[in-house]
Amino acid sequence: MFKSGFIVMGINMLSRILGLIREILVAYFYGSTGLTDAYFASAKISNFFTTLLGEGSLGTVFIPLYTEKKEKLGVKSANDFVYSIMNLVFNFTLTTSIITIIFSKFILKYLIGFTDTQRMQTANILLKIMAGYLIFIALSGVIASFLNNHKKFIVSTSTALVFNITIITGTLLSYKTIGIVGLAISFLLSGVFQFLIQVPSFIKIIKTYKFTINIKDPYVKEFFRLMFPTLIGIFGYQINELVDTNFAAYLKVGTISAINYASRLYLLPVGVFAISLSVVIFPSLSLAVVKENTDLEKSIFTKGLNMLVFLIIPSLVALFFFSNDIIKLIFGYGKFNKNSILMTSEILKCYSLGLLFFSTNHLLTRAHYVHKNRKIPVIASFISIAINIFLDYMLYKNYAHVGITLATTCSAMINFLILFVSVKIQYIDFSLKKYLIFTGKALIFSLICVKVSSYLHNIFLKLIVFSLIYFILWGYDLITKKNKIFN
Repeated sequence: MFKSGFIVMGINMLSRILGLIREILVAYFYGSTGLTDAYFASAKISNFFTTLLGEGSLGTVFIPLYTEKKEKLGVKSANDFVYSIMNLVFNFTLTTSIITIIFSKFILKYLIGFTDTQRMQTANILLKIMAGYLIFIALSGVIASFLNNHKKFIVSTSTALVFNITIITGTLLSYKTIGIVGLAISFLLSGVFQFLIQVPSFIKIIKTYKFTINIKDPYVKEFFRLMFPTLIGIFGYQINELVDTNFAAYLKVGTISAINYASRLYLLPVGVFAISLSVVIFPSLSLAVVKENTDLEKSIFTKGLNMLVFLIIPSLVALFFFSNDIIKLIFGYGKFNKNSILMTSEILKCYSLGLLFFSTNHLLTRAHYVHKNRKIPVIASFISIAINIFLDYMLYKNYAHVGITLATTCSAMINFLILFVSVKIQYIDFSLKKYLIFTGKALIFSLICVKVSSYLHNIFLKLIVFSLIYFILWGYDLITKKNKIFN
């Protein structure tokens, strides 16, 4: 299982690197301007639904039910369940996309809050183009969940590569001709391609496809009963992003873009480590719960929790202390000026403080879902939304972009604490003392790495030395104390 996790991490790492190249090209050709604000705002609305209905969100409900039905009623019955869900998702997303196209201006006005005509007009055109992305990415999400259940992680994970390659190609081909509209078209096409590359593997396993919907199937009913609170649970992060974007729209032009550029960097370790581990762990965790093997469930969860600490803490520390150097290295070209570098690096510092919370929430949420508990994630989500809105309102006028991102970090921390305590009390009796000691050790080792590497001037050398020292310190600890790192 964890071998698959490292393979998925490798693909995700490549994808995130391509994602950075994608953002570098956008920053180089368009900078932090009204055009990029319009594009990123439209993308956030499209990605709002994407994260709700794609990127593994459907899988948190789909995988446990599919696994249970296959175990109890056989493959044919489980496949009928797949047909029903696929066809229902298509009908829903088609309707949602049409509504988005018709009411795009209304959505932008009340969700994003643009007050100037130029950004509103541009965003309105872009959102109409990008609305159809939802259909393909939602279907892609169902297929990816199906493939993950059959341990075909490479195909489903590779969709992110397709997304980035498509937009990179579109950016390079369109910036001299149709400009920012080319990005929107590429965004839509990336959804089509992500869906298409998974279809052959899907058909190979499922053999055939039926355009049928069995509403009377108790598993379909259970899917929707569980899906609604699941969406609300995931809703929190997406609402927080939209709230942040709304408040940022009242600040100076370019703030929305700076927040987006910084988020690409802090989401790098989240995507490579947290989401990869959660995707790989979830089917095994689900099977352990179905078979009522509590020892296996505890072992899988504890290893996942500690592996996240091992990987995320050094990422957090490096992003915080080297934020300015990293932003300058990655984005400091073309139309991305000194003011853009400063603003983006300040945002990155604030985001990095919440990196462990953002990352671990993926695993903690899934630990609830395997037990079919949607209530606690929903409560945590609503509380985090309320805190984020309150802090955004209190901080954005005096602290601008820093206040907005600190509010997001604080809300993620509260979400983490609620989910963490709930898992500990209700489901998995892991050792809190060992977890805190492990986390403290990772933090101390990371701070030592920062101190030593800070004497160097080149950011590449800093990061290389940082990484080497970190692994040496853990290696020494492993040898001298004979600890098993992830247990």
